[in-house]
Amino acid sequence: MLVSLSTSLIRVRSLLLTLGCTVFLAACNDSSSSSSSASSGSSSGSNPIVVETFTTNSATELASFDIAGPMDPNPGCVPDEASNTPLPEGLLVYRRDEQPTRLVVFAHGNGHFVRSSWLPHMRRELQLAQFYENNPGSVAFVATDYRDNLGFPALRGAHDTIAATLRALKQFPSIETVYLFGVSMGAAVSGTAIAESVTLPTGESKFTADGSPLFDYWIDVEGVSQLAETYTEAAVAAQISEFAAAARDGIERDAGGTPPECPLAYYRRSPAYHAATMKLGGIRAATVVHAVNDGLVPHNQGRVMAAALTTATIPTQFFTIVGVFPGQDPGTTGTETLQAGELDPLLNLAGHGSEAQAFHPVMRVAFENLRKMLDGTYNETVPYFECLVDPNLPPESCQVDSFQP
Repeated sequence: MLVSLSTSLIRVRSLLLTLGCTVFLAACNDSSSSSSSASSGSSSGSNPIVVETFTTNSATELASFDIAGPMDPNPGCVPDEASNTPLPEGLLVYRRDEQPTRLVVFAHGNGHFVRSSWLPHMRRELQLAQFYENNPGSVAFVATDYRDNLGFPALRGAHDTIAATLRALKQFPSIETVYLFGVSMGAAVSGTAIAESVTLPTGESKFTADGSPLFDYWIDVEGVSQLAETYTEAAVAAQISEFAAAARDGIERDAGGTPPECPLAYYRRSPAYHAATMKLGGIRAATVVHAVNDGLVPHNQGRVMAAALTTATIPTQFFTIVGVFPGQDPGTTGTETLQAGELDPLLNLAGHGSEAQAFHPVMRVAFENLRKMLDGTYNETVPYFECLVDPNLPPESCQVDSFQP
């Protein structure tokens, strides 16, 4: 199991079990404007939770900014315009009458929707935030679906995520720190969003009035860091998997073609190549979490991303999730992808977890690190730390908080 949690976080985990499923539902808006409502209270007696729905129109909201990227030599490398509609839904979750100082931005993965997969996480984490020992409360959460949401919109999703972030910052000018949390395809989306927000060579943000960073911390969870590799794997698997075929086609729609046809488009959408830009743009620290037997995004993509971040001198913690408890769902495994899934109950190796499940070890470790960041107990002074997470390892095997620079 993981490893070095502060006393406050242990308290938070126990509270998570007792809070139950208390939720507060907000009304939706029409297609052109946002509206919100909230229930009359919460289980803890504090301000009610507001779930505000909005439409993300990044083409309009980012029109005044320079978001042009490198042009491929092939003039045919143009993203599919038809995939820009319909405009996606976004959710902003916060406590009424509170002026948050911290914003968490979630970027979802392939095949997911914010309302079904992430709204439960947002409600839960907002409840837990009030129990932090060092820095309670004052947190808001935002997430958006993407144009071509069921495709593979790495760049479109990045721009939609930036637009959703700017909307939250405009509504809450009190926000001082932004934490970006991306899962699977959402890691490619979020990592690309960081790179897209930076003006080169100055490092100033394109989207803030004073050029200060748009994003401060990044959590990459079982993430795609090299899009060409993911495309190649999807193209091979497409022969036997409709899911893989849809991913392949979605990547082509977003990039405008295949990797040989549009190499710069794939480069632009691959966070592993932009770690130096992230550093220049002000990312203070990063956490990478990846399962050793991931059957959708191989573990090497996480390792490459962690290595790139470390090389760029961004303090990085890399968690390899090795095992699951006997009988626990491992997620989508590499052994299953190789049609040897009958071995999974014997191996008990962790695979690609569903982002909707908070207690898969990949997601659990990711949320534990987010809570440490929000509570001010995350150790961002160590240049690089690597940890193996496994039920058979003693808790003291991963004492990152005991290290000093």
